[in-house]
Amino acid sequence: MKTKCTRGIIYFIGLIVLALGIVLNTKTLLGVSPIISIPYNICHIWHLNLGAITFVFYCFCVLIEVILKGKEFKLYELLKIPMSLVTSVFINIFDRYLNIVPDTLGQKLLVLFFAIVVTGIGAATMVNMKLVPNPADALAATIGDKLGKGMGIGKNVFDVTCFCTSGIIGLVFTRHIIGLGIGTVLAVIFTGRVIAVYNYFLKHPMQNLAGITAEL
Repeated sequence: MKTKCTRGIIYFIGLIVLALGIVLNTKTLLGVSPIISIPYNICHIWHLNLGAITFVFYCFCVLIEVILKGKEFKLYELLKIPMSLVTSVFINIFDRYLNIVPDTLGQKLLVLFFAIVVTGIGAATMVNMKLVPNPADALAATIGDKLGKGMGIGKNVFDVTCFCTSGIIGLVFTRHIIGLGIGTVLAVIFTGRVIAVYNYFLKHPMQNLAGITAEL
């Protein structure tokens, strides 16, 4: 019981950290995170709520994961959908109350650095607890598995796909690119690497702390 409680606490912390990282990316003014770029484009074009559209996007990620996994997809994994709703609530909270407005390029890069690190840590923490991962990160992990690689590579592939899709949406509906910039490119390159490094040093100790090795 104690280990399950520990796992739940670590998981919930990872969820909050991930939501914070996603919102921090939108505050850099250098381009949003790839994981949020598609919802951000849709919200910007049609003036919709970021948290709500992020929830819809996460549901779409679950659908793609179902297709990729086929019979390997378990029914309990549909719990990613209500979990997505919780994540979206925290995204709205951070987006509303986190008043960060970096002025100089140095400040923007500093916020971007923390955003990338925080996003990677939050994503990896949730996945490592083997409960109900964020749908986007679960899809990234599935992509990595299907490619015979780890989650880090899967995250890179997923981010590049989101980046390209966001660019297409912006160009088709507004004739210019929305929310994509050097910050997005750096997030594409380094978020997956943050996950890989984080998992290399902390995945097993964290899982041992949560009693996952003994239980699974």
